[in-house]
Amino acid sequence: MDASSQPPVRIANPRGPLPRGMDDFAKAITRGCCLVDKTPLVDRILNGDDEVTLITRPRRFGKTTNMSMLRYFFETPPAGTNTRALFDGLLVEEDAATMAHQGKYPVISLTLKSAKLPTWEEAYGELCSLIRAELERHIVTRGVDFSCLPPSEREVYQRTLAGQGTQKDWRHSLELLCKLLTLHHNKDNPNQLSWTHPVVLVDEYDAPIHAAYTHSIKRGEDPNDDESHYGRMIDFIRLLLGNALKGNKYLHKAVLTGILRVAKEDIFSGLSNPGVYGVLEDRFAASFGFTEPEARELLTRRGLADRLDAVRAWYDGYCIGADNPVTIYNPWSVVSYLANPTKVPRLYWVNTSDNALVHTLLRCSDADMKNELLQVLFGSSKHIARPILDEAPLRSLTGAARELWSLLLASGYATADKTERDIKEGGPNIASLRVPNVEVKCLYKDLIESWFAQEPRKEKTTGMVKALLAGNGELFAQRLQAFVHASMSYFNTGGDDPERVYQAFVLGLLVQLEQDYRLRSEREAGEGRADVSLIPKQPNKPGIILEFKLAENVLGQRDQAVVEQGLQQTAQAALRQIKDKHYAAAFVDCQCSFVLAVGVAFAGKSLTVAHERLGE
Repeated sequence: MDASSQPPVRIANPRGPLPRGMDDFAKAITRGCCLVDKTPLVDRILNGDDEVTLITRPRRFGKTTNMSMLRYFFETPPAGTNTRALFDGLLVEEDAATMAHQGKYPVISLTLKSAKLPTWEEAYGELCSLIRAELERHIVTRGVDFSCLPPSEREVYQRTLAGQGTQKDWRHSLELLCKLLTLHHNKDNPNQLSWTHPVVLVDEYDAPIHAAYTHSIKRGEDPNDDESHYGRMIDFIRLLLGNALKGNKYLHKAVLTGILRVAKEDIFSGLSNPGVYGVLEDRFAASFGFTEPEARELLTRRGLADRLDAVRAWYDGYCIGADNPVTIYNPWSVVSYLANPTKVPRLYWVNTSDNALVHTLLRCSDADMKNELLQVLFGSSKHIARPILDEAPLRSLTGAARELWSLLLASGYATADKTERDIKEGGPNIASLRVPNVEVKCLYKDLIESWFAQEPRKEKTTGMVKALLAGNGELFAQRLQAFVHASMSYFNTGGDDPERVYQAFVLGLLVQLEQDYRLRSEREAGEGRADVSLIPKQPNKPGIILEFKLAENVLGQRDQAVVEQGLQQTAQAALRQIKDKHYAAAFVDCQCSFVLAVGVAFAGKSLTVAHERLGE
């Protein structure tokens, strides 16, 4: 099968119970759960050129279930256990060459998500417990005998199994387990050239790294400090994985999953050319999440075909790949919806996934990032072209737009419809970014409202919006001026395009009205594009048009009377533009109680408002 092609659609037990919160493949199959068949992933791992494969996808996109499926496929089962039957009727069973590998390998399987703890000591202790449990699974439960190892290595096992291992012991534990499993699995095969080596599976390899970064920032630690929670975690994970995966002659294949490719200098510096497949790579595009045909089949089989359009709007829209992209539905949200198919879809993914890192970084993001996000959400174009970093340099994240768009893309809070490589040799990918669906847009609305909802901002912003909807231009101007003086530093009135800053600032104020209004920015109306429009969804509500203009004629002036006169002239010019270009044409069919035109003139943090009710 071509690496970028989509496999056929097959669903095991299409009307069976839904596996909500169940990520163990064997349990889901044996209980007759409804499961989308992702077994073609096995062939792509097995026959790929990469010894080490890293696949990054957003949270709850099926990574853990797929890793569990790989484990049950590859691992030699305990005596008396038949894992072959788990794959009866699934797509992989149709490939005899691939099925010849079923149950033939020792497998080391770790999931690191439980190590997302607030201190280094707690997180390190949990990581050691996870590794120890995997050692016990092989040595105690499956009867692997470590007497074949030299005395010094047997002592390492004795210490780690007793919970007394040193940090050096734990760092070498996976490497040593690969050697032990190889020797045990091939004890009756004297020909070392034909030995079978272990498959290593590490799910959510970066979960403790994200948590360490977030907790370090909260405590005011410098992530560049090697003694910080983040510094210690990076050091431990780098050596744990590097020892196991770099030049390990006892390794057959390794698969890692996570959300981000943590910067090479932090994690993968010792690893020679791992295959990395993120959301802009084609190879595993259809292997995680639901494709359009899969989502349609799920809904149809459960008698919900008429809900496809609503489900698509809320949970679809993730464009995975670049040359041959595949549109993907969020699997967690779709399964949650199928379990409770309300007429209007609900928020599932954004209410359950761990958004701490994204929230933390967006709250402290720079003015450019806030402005760009608001323009993507409400502007005339729903896309923004930005360079995308291949790696996440957590040590040096600054809240700059380029870094955050890269993080949002990898985490599932943005998607890319089109990607091109910069013409400069070695230049970054330039991605056309957008918000993928309604569910994610709701998260951004809540986040934006939180920017303005902190006391004492909340009371002031609510008063401003009420004045605007009441048609009270004078009161709106007074409150806007007071608020700008107190809070505009949250954005930034400097830069090359201050009009966009004010525009974004006011858009943020008005997000709270989205339930009753269509909030538009730079959309065509009449003979031009209004900066901001509030179009009511129901009749007998006011419509609002706002136009922003920089009062260039007062820049550098110190005479207050001259400044005020210049601002008033510019505000009147903004108001005339609304009327002369007939921006109110967008409200003709809305049956508004009135349309308020507002011209806002500004210079730095000084502003003046001109307003008029149109048609009265």
